[in-house]
Amino acid sequence: MPLFLDYFKGISFKKKRIHIATTGASVDLDKTFWAGLAAVVKIYAYFTGRRVRHMFARPDPLTPIRTIAFYPQTPGPWYNIWQVIRLAGLKPVPDFSKADCVFVFEDKTYSEYDQDFAGGSDAVQINGRIHDISKEHVADIFEEVFGYALRIDPLTYEGQAIQKSNENGTHDGVVITCPLTASELSETCAYQRLVDSTFREDVSEDLRLAYVLGEIALVYHKYKPLDDRFGTHYLSVDVKVAVDIFSEDEIRLITEFCKTMNLDFGSIDVMRDKHDGRIYIVDVNKTCMPVLCLTLKTQIASQQKIADALTRGLLRA
Repeated sequence: MPLFLDYFKGISFKKKRIHIATTGASVDLDKTFWAGLAAVVKIYAYFTGRRVRHMFARPDPLTPIRTIAFYPQTPGPWYNIWQVIRLAGLKPVPDFSKADCVFVFEDKTYSEYDQDFAGGSDAVQINGRIHDISKEHVADIFEEVFGYALRIDPLTYEGQAIQKSNENGTHDGVVITCPLTASELSETCAYQRLVDSTFREDVSEDLRLAYVLGEIALVYHKYKPLDDRFGTHYLSVDVKVAVDIFSEDEIRLITEFCKTMNLDFGSIDVMRDKHDGRIYIVDVNKTCMPVLCLTLKTQIASQQKIADALTRGLLRA
């Protein structure tokens, strides 16, 4: 039985929402959820068929099969890395002491795993040094690297701003007007400047970068309805390369940011403000999921680019 089925332990349903105890995530059971579930089923079916075909293929003796283990969680097919390792030809194994590389996979904002789990293993470790992806920590590292701020003090800032949970993956952002009073503050929320990325009327644009071992593998250029700018409903998504969107200096700073965050594999969400032209990194995800609204063909082609970047990175490691 696949270990990723452990994610379904402790699931509860309340008021048309599903709560997943293993990750702490809470998701609306809306049209976007069911469309995403259907996309995951298609992806799983594709890789199942691919596996069956490869069972009858003659292995290439000149291409050794590298192994990968996950700790402390095993990703399911709704995560990027589940697809990527299969496209990269990596074989998942349960024993990390016998793996060529170990992926520290923990779908939580703050890591709780035993950092000494690998002992004297000489396996390449991925995401073993990133322990905090909270919104406030991301904003602090962003300001340190880029030299200008996303985070604001809601008690003194004047104008529109964003209030969102400090936890990862909540999609609960709201636009507020500052300054706030002390009684209006929430200890569980992060406060950030409002990045205006409405280059087209009533459309908010986000840029999701797939970062893999020092390389920006691709960029998902996402278009969202302005009234749902914090959600996961996309009007359309284009798949691009970094040099088509970012300057050479911006790519350098993004890479430096990821290294400072200790991110080896994951995604970062970037927005470009139409008023000052600057980019702002607003989120980091080390257990990222695919953009499920893409067609299966485009989805697999995108994941292959990420897989190719992983292969190159492991050769450099």
